[in-house]
Amino acid sequence: MSVDGVSRRGFLQVASAAGLVAAAPAAPAQGAAAEGTGEQVLTYTAATGGSVTGCPTGGWWLAEVQGVLWRIPRHGGRAAQLTDWTLEPTRPAVSPDGTAVAMSAYRGGGFHLWRMRPDGGGLRQLTDGPWDDRGVAWSPDGDRLAFSSDRGGDPVRGGGCHLWTLELRTGRLTRLTDGPFEDYDPAWTPDGRAVVFVRAAHRPDGGNDGGRTLARTPATGGGAVTVLRTVPDGRLLCPAISRGSRVAYLHLRDSADSASLPAVGAALLIDGRPVVTGQDLAAAPPWWRGEDRLLYLADGRIRLRTLATGAVEEIPFTARLRVPRPGHRAKRRDLDSAAARPVRGIHRPVLSPDGRHVAFTALNALWTVRLGAPPRRIVRSRPEHYLQMPAWAPDGRSLLYCTDRDGSTAVHRHDLRDGGDTLLAAGGRFTPALSPDGTRLACQDAAGNLLVRELRTGAERTVAAPLSGGGPPGAPTWSPDGRYLALCDRTRLNRRFREGYHLIRVLDTATGTETRHLPAAHQSLSDRFAAGPVWSPDGRWMALVAESALWLLPVAPDGVPTGPPRRLTDEPADHPSWSGDSRTLCYLCEGRLRLVDRNGTRARTVPVALTTRRSLPSPRDTVSIHAGQLWDGTGDRPRRDVDILLTGHRITAVEPHRPRRAAHRTIDASGQTVIPGLFDSHTHPYPFTYGNRQNLLALAYGITTTASMGGPLHEGTLLRESLDGGHLTGPRLLSCAELIDGSRVAYAMGRAHRTPDGVSRTLRRAAALDVDFVKTYVRAPGATMAAAAHLADRLGVPSGSHLCFPGRAAGQRLTTHLQATQRLPFGHATTPLGRVHQDLVRQYADGEFALIATPFTARPLLGADPALADDPRVTRLMPPWDADAVRAAARKPPTPDQLRALDTEMGAYRRLLDAGAVIALGTDAPLVPVGLHLHLALRALHAHGFSPAETLRTATVTPARLFGLAGDLGTVEPGKLADLTVVDGDPFTDFDSLIRTSLVLRDGVPHRQSEVTAVPAAWTA
Repeated sequence: MSVDGVSRRGFLQVASAAGLVAAAPAAPAQGAAAEGTGEQVLTYTAATGGSVTGCPTGGWWLAEVQGVLWRIPRHGGRAAQLTDWTLEPTRPAVSPDGTAVAMSAYRGGGFHLWRMRPDGGGLRQLTDGPWDDRGVAWSPDGDRLAFSSDRGGDPVRGGGCHLWTLELRTGRLTRLTDGPFEDYDPAWTPDGRAVVFVRAAHRPDGGNDGGRTLARTPATGGGAVTVLRTVPDGRLLCPAISRGSRVAYLHLRDSADSASLPAVGAALLIDGRPVVTGQDLAAAPPWWRGEDRLLYLADGRIRLRTLATGAVEEIPFTARLRVPRPGHRAKRRDLDSAAARPVRGIHRPVLSPDGRHVAFTALNALWTVRLGAPPRRIVRSRPEHYLQMPAWAPDGRSLLYCTDRDGSTAVHRHDLRDGGDTLLAAGGRFTPALSPDGTRLACQDAAGNLLVRELRTGAERTVAAPLSGGGPPGAPTWSPDGRYLALCDRTRLNRRFREGYHLIRVLDTATGTETRHLPAAHQSLSDRFAAGPVWSPDGRWMALVAESALWLLPVAPDGVPTGPPRRLTDEPADHPSWSGDSRTLCYLCEGRLRLVDRNGTRARTVPVALTTRRSLPSPRDTVSIHAGQLWDGTGDRPRRDVDILLTGHRITAVEPHRPRRAAHRTIDASGQTVIPGLFDSHTHPYPFTYGNRQNLLALAYGITTTASMGGPLHEGTLLRESLDGGHLTGPRLLSCAELIDGSRVAYAMGRAHRTPDGVSRTLRRAAALDVDFVKTYVRAPGATMAAAAHLADRLGVPSGSHLCFPGRAAGQRLTTHLQATQRLPFGHATTPLGRVHQDLVRQYADGEFALIATPFTARPLLGADPALADDPRVTRLMPPWDADAVRAAARKPPTPDQLRALDTEMGAYRRLLDAGAVIALGTDAPLVPVGLHLHLALRALHAHGFSPAETLRTATVTPARLFGLAGDLGTVEPGKLADLTVVDGDPFTDFDSLIRTSLVLRDGVPHRQSEVTAVPAAWTA
């Protein structure tokens, strides 16, 4: 363990030789197979996304297809692969003399400019640093490159993307534009004196107008910007200028209903006149071949249009890419034993002021452990509620914690002397922190606002709103004098893309002013849940987590850093806290409580002898369920008048009904339909704001299993153990660590990395806590994606990301959406109009690489059935903000644009399924209404041609197979777990009746909807 201080530069570069042994191997070269999995070849004949350009000498074309560059003969044919998958090049540009290719590429975790020969040789990186350099264009004389970059911006306050040029001979960089804009997609004028580009103006809300202006600026920098053209709506993209100064560009027309919907139309224009409409145009620059022909991508095809006649020549191609086969060893799960096992789900430990006790949560209870003694349970929660977020009072005589037992998350104080319990702050308050004198409570509300409450009067004021979305800021921490509050928040580096850094935000509660700091230049804290900062009681340090290790940052009394940070641990660390004398720190390491002295010595483990048992019905208990109709998941049609026999938590027989069967208990579902328990394959646990409502809602809508696609690792482990042990009521949970990301992040749960050591520590944490899924996010580079896939294969669980490319090439098993946020402006999953072509279909068609579909476009179906908003699951169980949103959506019938977007997305799923794709259904809840949205998505699939059985398989059979649980879940057969959903209706004749889930059994334990929705009665009693 290192105790030496390092420079800020060193802080960014810390990496040990032992860093990524086994857990994170270097990304394999193109064609290299993942260990023991073999290879296969994907053949592409079309391009979803991507780009195409030409050679000035006319002998070949250069195409970007699924993140790889290919050279295609002039009249089409077999494409020659020029780059490997690890480079991730985009929008190549050929030099005016045809001897070189420039591009922006993502290798290494940032977009930089690269150059190579047209045969793929001589690859060389041209720019570097913590910036993104995108959208390259050659000057007419071939001496300079123009590009868009956020370089030179403020890494703490953020800035914008502006135009730059690179002089190739000298490496000199010149900035061309500035101001409150995002400037991108440069194109040179024929004389080389100016650059034409797209300009997006900043808006007061922190966004931009989408890019409605074409503008021109001198290529020497510092000159006036001239507006060439503006549009009242939609977006302009990708200008290209002919030698005769004709400007071709794209115009996307956005939906009037939501900017998040696909564009409703695309047009290719020349000097304001449409020349291509009604086609599925790629968001890529066209290329001028002389003055009368234009090369572009549309409908997945390379097309060369003669402008004078309108004649179009298609350039066919065949591109063959070698990819590894993912591993398919399934994780071994013991789902039958009720034997005691050690608790690993310890969460948010906090060291007492005297340094002799640690408080933490586990098994949905508040505990303390005296060093060297057994743990003691202080507060136990009922299974219907959730307990979280302990914090010591400064005098050590009481503990603060949060619970939703009164309906919404509230802050309580537990007196350790007499056991008294006091409500301190209600109405959705969490992350409590008492001021050093104990008179004020700092906390957050459900919107992430930082509040300070005077405990004597109850007066509360807002100190600060969050800097950005994507989850709340971190927990607040007080300065010793009680004047300042520090927390982790996130800034954006530009307004074109949402990512930025987790940083330290210090707020002066006396003046309302603030300062913001990074621990080192362009170094993010790990995340906003477990990384601090935590102010030392003596005011000299802030403890924080970066690169998944524990660091100390020296600070002044006002929180301003006074020197470089010092690393305390080589091992993974989370949730640091201080003793009152500032000499000792406590932190979590892979499910263990650890102590370390401030100087980095005497690292030791605090034993926590807690065990848990799986809560299962007695193996002697028998249940007979008489189903009027059963769809068992093995065929296309239901069976009628069936008995499902259970012994303990498993199904022992499925037989024709026979009256008066011997059983301890009989459930009469003779007028109902029984199906396998529903499975939501994409959720995110949000108990910090939802409490246990999220679990109760899922159960009430018939969901017996949920898969987390990202969340705080230690809390996910706690939730999984609490649900399995009966300490929480809800579906079983498949856990996942935080979103493993690159140096830039968007979500509170996004874990930032810029070193191999950091990735290694993060993967060690995930392995130690036995996650069920490994997810990388959109800024994780290919090497990190491959390392995550390798770990997942070792654990026998799936891995995935948003990115079909390079996800499959990196050895991952699936994507967590068809299309969601990408690192490119549009990506390779769908076109701007939301459509897919052969190359995308081929990614999934062999079933080796799967898709979790999350049809956000199904939400407007609420307006087609307004009665859904009057359901007691909405009116009683949903938190107020979700219930209000559901009611508002139910008042608005779907618009033509919304229905068009829904048709397009459902058509993509139909095409993929027909081609052989494996599609499981998820929701991304609670970004959409929990439970309810799964039914809206199922309705959307069925309404667009999926049979009832095909539809139900996406939420039963398929996810069970995808997550390695086919032997236990997904169908109703002898030997399977007794996870069943009982529907008041017949979904095979009236599919909409599926939502009437009156009863669910999870592991054979029944939960009636009427009982689950009655839980809130205690909140208002």
